[in-house]
Amino acid sequence: MTENNINLAALEPLYAPNEAPNRHRLAAKKAGEPAQVLNGRRPSNIPIANNLRWVLANWRELGYPGVSETSRELLHHWFHTDHLFSSSAGDPLQFSYYFCQREAIETLIYLMEKRELHTLTRLTAEYHGEGAEVQAIGINPSEDRWPRYAFRMATGTGKTKVMSLAMVWSYFHALRESDSPMSKNFLLIAPNLTVFERLKEDFADGRIFHTDPLIPPAWKGDWNLSVVLQDEASGAAMSGTLYLTNIHRLFESRTRRSREAETYGWAGPAVSRASALDTSEALRQRVTSHRNLMVINDEAHHVWDPDSAWNDALDWLNTAYSSKNHKGLTAQLDFSATPKDKDGNIFKHVIVDSPLGEAVDAGIVKVPIIGSVGKLQERADENAAYRYDEHLRLGYERWLKSRDEWIESGKKALLFVMCENTAAADQITYRLNTDPTFEALNGKTINLHINLKGRVKKSRKGGVEIVEFVESEKEISDEDLRALRQLSRELDNNTSPYLCIVSVLMLREGWDVRNVTTIIPLRPYSAAAGILPEQTLGRGLRRITPPGQALEMVTVVEHSAFTRLYQEELVQEGLPIEEIDVERIPRTTVSIFPDAKKDLEKLDISYPSLTDAYQIVSRVDEIAYEDVLGAIQNHPKLNLGTPRDVSLNFEGRAMITNEVVETMKIHIPLLTNGFGAVSFFVKELESACRVTGIHAKIAPLVQQYITRDLFKERTNLTDPRLVARLGDPDVREYVRAAFVPLINRHNKIEQKRLPEGEPYSLRNWKAFQVTSSERNPV
Repeated sequence: MTENNINLAALEPLYAPNEAPNRHRLAAKKAGEPAQVLNGRRPSNIPIANNLRWVLANWRELGYPGVSETSRELLHHWFHTDHLFSSSAGDPLQFSYYFCQREAIETLIYLMEKRELHTLTRLTAEYHGEGAEVQAIGINPSEDRWPRYAFRMATGTGKTKVMSLAMVWSYFHALRESDSPMSKNFLLIAPNLTVFERLKEDFADGRIFHTDPLIPPAWKGDWNLSVVLQDEASGAAMSGTLYLTNIHRLFESRTRRSREAETYGWAGPAVSRASALDTSEALRQRVTSHRNLMVINDEAHHVWDPDSAWNDALDWLNTAYSSKNHKGLTAQLDFSATPKDKDGNIFKHVIVDSPLGEAVDAGIVKVPIIGSVGKLQERADENAAYRYDEHLRLGYERWLKSRDEWIESGKKALLFVMCENTAAADQITYRLNTDPTFEALNGKTINLHINLKGRVKKSRKGGVEIVEFVESEKEISDEDLRALRQLSRELDNNTSPYLCIVSVLMLREGWDVRNVTTIIPLRPYSAAAGILPEQTLGRGLRRITPPGQALEMVTVVEHSAFTRLYQEELVQEGLPIEEIDVERIPRTTVSIFPDAKKDLEKLDISYPSLTDAYQIVSRVDEIAYEDVLGAIQNHPKLNLGTPRDVSLNFEGRAMITNEVVETMKIHIPLLTNGFGAVSFFVKELESACRVTGIHAKIAPLVQQYITRDLFKERTNLTDPRLVARLGDPDVREYVRAAFVPLINRHNKIEQKRLPEGEPYSLRNWKAFQVTSSERNPV
């Protein structure tokens, strides 16, 4: 039995993912000492982001003053409303955005709408802190040509959801606010086809806007966003448009030729050069056909170089829009876990910092562990599979332990080996697939390194099927590319036979593999920016189970670059990544399951099958009119209308010939009073708040509001001027803005569990994973 002194409780989350960070762990001053848990938020080393946090907290607490009703209602819908949905088993589940996602969209709205800070110079002068004036003076004028905002969000914290929140906010602001500078058109740019395919899973056919609670129910009829993929440049959209493309589709032909290596190195092997040229011009013309445009860059660390072709394309877009609207692009939003230039400097325009430390504190990602074993020796062998023999053996043994932790719950653990070149990857893949030393990986290791040209090769060596990518002069075929994408998407699933991924660069970004529990990094990691170690670590940070279900770890077998990352970067954030002897890394999870090797008859105990139904119980009887007055204190009052009758000219046309076959003039008299309108408003409120039976309490309050405080003068429900206004959109929105938050605050979700179906035997209990309480595992 191996003695273990690791306190797993010290690695468990400090707060819930949707709660504001309120505690953090401070790295120990000396190796071996425990981390200290401090109250307060983990400070950011990015001055603008750090200073904005405190401003945002106060603004949030006050209820978002100084912005439009559109913005306030969206923020309330996203973050102050319970979002319930059914699981695959039919059980009700509750969805909440992570706090880091909330903070990101709040910061964007605050800066763009509340403060109207649209230049880096003003942003720096306001929030950089000490030396802000000097910092602002040093900004190049070219950096202020259009609004730029960058978001540093650790891998696994949900950048895609923040992108969708930004799109919905901009769309409805442009739609509902008469003087809005925002856009209903968006250009979402990926650096390569790997990231493009990941984004397509969320945004193709507008999927994320239907599955996530992004749009208030009463507004869904106004949502009309067309999604255009990069090869669908033809056609026209009647309302808003989201273009999803790789950056190389936006380059002009002459730019593409002059920067060919740069362009196609990013693009990946997804599309032939000829087809890209065929669709690029049509795509650029369509993208620039609108009055305004918001650009969103994913994995935006690629835009660090102002002279890159990527920034040339953005500059071209801004020039095109400046000629149309005299303002240029609405905004450029940059998302990356590592927004750094080639020298490792953080982008100047980062406004939100959600670092890895906070993601670990909240349990959003796995706890990263560096497996320290002293100086690992490299053998003097040309074959990388034997040169890194110690690394591979240690990583393999650590992976076996994690495999045993997860196997009984039906989950599989993956081993990730990152190599220095394709030759090393080939050699290591072959050994792991054939050497009995690595028996559990024999025939279950896949080589997924891809360069610009090549093909997928399947072969058999020693009776084992090998899947690898072979470089050649020919571009990768569509069939091979589809096969690789399919393999990559299925890596987490039990349908895939593979337990180990060997890669050079392919899993650096855009591959959301969740089941990686062990990483063996074999690359030199010598780039000055220091980005690659963080990106490699990011491949293993995504959780296997949802946050809160079990404590999860990802172990990195010792590498000097990761030690430097810990010492120079993560310690600055205060994140105490555990450095543990590989042989002493403990089990963090345990599978709960009926053991078939035991006497199952002892588990033949029946328990009832219960429903997990919920209902929303409204306590609106607690609402007083004083509460309504408090909710509308910042609402400007409306003008009454002018009594009028409505006449409509009806023209009937034959559908086939378009001939006019009938004309009529229809007179529609106004209602004589507004009593029916009060009932209509209450039904709308019931629908928006998902409650029923509140008419008796809410109707008198609504009547009192529209006759006493909605308009500039008091009136009554029989006043023709009032009746003339009751059908207007602004009146309906004022009623909703006043009452929806009040009603929602008085709603309560209650669950009632009732017997359902036949009793269930414990011997049929489905395996599940929980955090282990064992502190001294074998």
